[in-house]
Amino acid sequence: MRIRSRAGAVSVALLAALVLAVPAAAQEKKKEQKLDKDQQREVQTVVKIVDDVVAGQPAPADFPMAFQYHFQKARDQRTFIPVTMVFPQDQVANPSMVFYVRAVARGAAAPAPAPANGDEKAKQDEKKGRPEYPFEDVRFIDLKAPENGQYRVTRAVSLPAGEFDIYVLMRERTPKDKKAPAPKGSVVKQAVTVPDFWSSELMTSSVILSNKAEQLTAPPTEADMTANPYVFGMTRLTPSLDNKFSKKDELSIIFLIYNTVTKEGGKPDVKVEYNFYQKPASGPEKFFNRTEPQNFNAQTLPPQFDAAAGHQLVGGLSIPLASFPEGDYRLEIKITDVAGNKTKTESVNLSIAP
Repeated sequence: MRIRSRAGAVSVALLAALVLAVPAAAQEKKKEQKLDKDQQREVQTVVKIVDDVVAGQPAPADFPMAFQYHFQKARDQRTFIPVTMVFPQDQVANPSMVFYVRAVARGAAAPAPAPANGDEKAKQDEKKGRPEYPFEDVRFIDLKAPENGQYRVTRAVSLPAGEFDIYVLMRERTPKDKKAPAPKGSVVKQAVTVPDFWSSELMTSSVILSNKAEQLTAPPTEADMTANPYVFGMTRLTPSLDNKFSKKDELSIIFLIYNTVTKEGGKPDVKVEYNFYQKPASGPEKFFNRTEPQNFNAQTLPPQFDAAAGHQLVGGLSIPLASFPEGDYRLEIKITDVAGNKTKTESVNLSIAP
């Protein structure tokens, strides 16, 4: 038995919107922000807070934050990592916030605690300048309308392959009224192992599951892609934070396939199979259902598709969940590079409720 999917609607639409465009990951350009004096003081404050956390001081935690990330191949031997921070609306008083992110190579020496004012070492350190990090960025943002009582902030990090600790600080802007309550802030630390997408091995990006895929009415600007790095061509995704879905949902699955062998004309020959397995509370998992395989080749890809031009091979389906019994599942995605005689299998867990 096979699941009735909207493979045609999603895969064809995505191919038209995605494979013929260089992804946002490759287009990303970091613009320097012009900061006023108040913003400069804010930057000094948030940098000092994270310096202290990296050096071993307790991290501020005025409100809980969930951290989500995905990996995608970018340019210049680097990996594009959209990160999403989610925190409760009712625990934040000021929607104007500072978003600061820093990546530190795992095992790198932590900065020494800040010396006392007038310390000779402080003067020497100031002359040497701050250390350079694999990635560091600060943004001043106004929070958008919350969803289900939660604020969601998404930005992008770019890193080479390797092991890193990512520190993210979300902090309310300092009020001008000195009698106002002190700004709230929280820091989270996330260890990540960034894959090496630049090998010759058949690989995929992170598999993204969502029940919210929107078609844009106009091409995204650079600012749009900075604020929401889950924009793929003319499609904007809101990834699920917990991979929990309702039977009323339509499950969208999107990922990119890398390092395939291309034939004449720059087109690959790839087959993608989607298999669902039920995971009972006890005992081994059981095969539940599958969709029709997807084929990416000279007959199915747009005529203009050319891997050498940077066009991306995007796998994806949209599946109504009404026919799925409630419970836990494992989605197994098997990618076969027919031309290269290689296979790659990815698995993602999800659950379905009424």
